[in-house]
Amino acid sequence: MKHCLKLLLLSLVIIFPIDLIHAKEDKELRQQRQAAQQERQAEKKLRNQEITDSIKSFSEFTASLRSEYPPLLQEIDTEFEFKQVDLQADRNAKIAEAEAEYQTLWTSLLMPQGGQPPKDALKEIEEKAKALSDKLFQLKEEAAQAEHKEKIASKKQKHTLLEERDTRALDEAASLGLTKKYEPIIAKPIGGELTRQETQWNEREEKDLERIHQRNQKIIQEFRTGQKLREWELQNFDEDFQLQWKEKRELHELETQQQFFNSLLMQPAQGAEVKQQDIMAKFAEIAKQNKLVKIKYDTIRKKNSITRREEKKKLQE
Repeated sequence: MKHCLKLLLLSLVIIFPIDLIHAKEDKELRQQRQAAQQERQAEKKLRNQEITDSIKSFSEFTASLRSEYPPLLQEIDTEFEFKQVDLQADRNAKIAEAEAEYQTLWTSLLMPQGGQPPKDALKEIEEKAKALSDKLFQLKEEAAQAEHKEKIASKKQKHTLLEERDTRALDEAASLGLTKKYEPIIAKPIGGELTRQETQWNEREEKDLERIHQRNQKIIQEFRTGQKLREWELQNFDEDFQLQWKEKRELHELETQQQFFNSLLMQPAQGAEVKQQDIMAKFAEIAKQNKLVKIKYDTIRKKNSITRREEKKKLQE
């Protein structure tokens, strides 16, 4: 009995000091972890304040840029407007002269002076009228192309200025740290392994940094993708213009026929056998072809619109 009591007392003496040592170690680990957590929180607070200050500074800088460049862009627009006035005046003068010539020649075709009309008078008059009309249309198209060329040159001048603006904005963003990915403030193991709280901290930190990076990318996106978008829009501008005149050329062919037969109805050509019923049939066919042409180009434009919508999304990524 005495022997058993001695053993019990001896075991208590051994166990209690070990528990006291463990308790002391646990307390020290908790203190170290709390200190590390406070340090991480302070570091994160400083980083967040730095980001907030950077965003504010960038916003002020870009506001200044946005007020600096519009007057410069307006100067380019004004210069183009003066050129446009001169081009249109020159175009209108040439068209007026050509239209007067067209009217004179057209009248002479319908009412030839002296001599017998050719055997196939109607066909000859139609061919000559078409040649005159085509010449007038070509003059209008060349004038429009010249104005379009100046418009593109003006847009490119503006693009050069806007590219300069974007570069300045991106350089400022880089200097403020808005283009970089921040290093995470990681909780490191203390006592051999991470606690559940420390593991959650690290997971939140990764998510927060990704969110911050995505937000900063949106802030600078306008300047990062601006030049690509402008070049894409300029290409679309040119494609739309060329498509417009391609449609006009097809409609011009029909309009020429329409004008020819209208003139014959109003004032039949000498020597030309004209049947009103035949002309009305021509009008019906011309009207049908006119609608088909417009449907065709309307379809092209609608498809272009869908394609460009998807292209723009990719360019803005």
